[in-house]
Amino acid sequence: MSVTDKVFSLLGFPKPALLKRYNGHNNLPNNVLVLNTAKKNNKNINQLLTKLRLNIIINKDDRLIEKSVESLVIDATNYQDENNYHTIYKLIHENLKYLSTNARIVLIAKSSQKSLSVEENTFSQALVGFSKSLAKEVGRKGSTVNIIFTSTNKITENPNALLGPLSFLLSAKSTFVSGQIFSINSNNIKIEATINKQKTAIVTGAAQGIGAAIAEKLSSEGYLVIGVDIEPMKAALTSTMEKIQGKAFILDVSDNSAGEQLVQLGKKHNGFDLIVHNAGITRDKTIGNMPEHWWQQTLNINLLSVMHINKELLNRNSINSGGRIVCLSSMNGIAGQGGQTNYACSKAGIIGYVSSISAELSTRNITINAVAPGFIETKMTTKMPFMLREMGRRMSALNQGGLPIDVAETVAFFASDNAYAISGQTVRVCGLNIIGA
Repeated sequence: MSVTDKVFSLLGFPKPALLKRYNGHNNLPNNVLVLNTAKKNNKNINQLLTKLRLNIIINKDDRLIEKSVESLVIDATNYQDENNYHTIYKLIHENLKYLSTNARIVLIAKSSQKSLSVEENTFSQALVGFSKSLAKEVGRKGSTVNIIFTSTNKITENPNALLGPLSFLLSAKSTFVSGQIFSINSNNIKIEATINKQKTAIVTGAAQGIGAAIAEKLSSEGYLVIGVDIEPMKAALTSTMEKIQGKAFILDVSDNSAGEQLVQLGKKHNGFDLIVHNAGITRDKTIGNMPEHWWQQTLNINLLSVMHINKELLNRNSINSGGRIVCLSSMNGIAGQGGQTNYACSKAGIIGYVSSISAELSTRNITINAVAPGFIETKMTTKMPFMLREMGRRMSALNQGGLPIDVAETVAFFASDNAYAISGQTVRVCGLNIIGA
């Protein structure tokens, strides 16, 4: 144990678990224990798990031994009465001991809706608090807890909409995603056939850090990646794009002509299939001491450029049907942060923008979602004061910072066909940091 770990151990912080990340071979767990808050398991959910080719353990198997189960799926879609609250307690209380380290726990429940009773909607919301609290308890073992909300109709009429998010949340690709809600809410989106066509992605702020990790991940998924960054980052951008056989494009996203320049670029590539708005800056100061140009520059780059560029691309039909838009928000856009009124304003604005425009985009067969990173280990975090950096690392349920690849994996999920039924949402990649919702 390092000196740092010993100090934080004395302060009550457990030693961080070694997190299991995707290495090209270990995507899904070997087995999944399936439990139900009602008397019978939902046949559709069982069929979906069968498609994932997992070893499915229905209810409790007497052969189970401690730490033998790698994932747990709880079907909470059938509310019966108040006894369901005791059932959810009993299911976890009796079976938690069977879970291994780096386990994945996923709850599937009905989303709150007018067609449900008051009691049913209350139970759904209660599960949110339950899952987030449970995530903070099991995080010390590198395990995560997330919840998928869906409507009754989607469970019976379109169960495949569950398959994508369920696969992601059970996988090693969701390592730093915990305490989050994935709502299956998009009715109109259809998967477009892309036979013999390589998809093209734009990634802004792609020269280094999280942007570079996103570009590299998308390239590994088969995209032609066009990385965008400003002139001072040209050398780094060119180097990053050369590694992934991508293309570098120098552009200041806050320039008034940025949208038009991307439209012209899109004409050379038969339109774009994915836009990742990652470019952003911080200009930190308390608002009483903040120069006006710091305020405006942060808003222009982090928020307004996203809205202006999207508007231009959409007006000129530069985003193909079946396309995806993913925007980078921030944990501080949810929780706020002293000295970051400009940054938090811009990143909270992203969340509002994504939520507000999603219905309009669904009529064009395009989804839009946001990813909000927490404490991610980058060159910027290495420059933080020692104690502030160490506290940042240990303020998540997983007791450590995330990596750029963790953000990239979630962006790639939203960019994929697996997320076709999800739009207008923001998911935190923060290991369930105690700051914010």
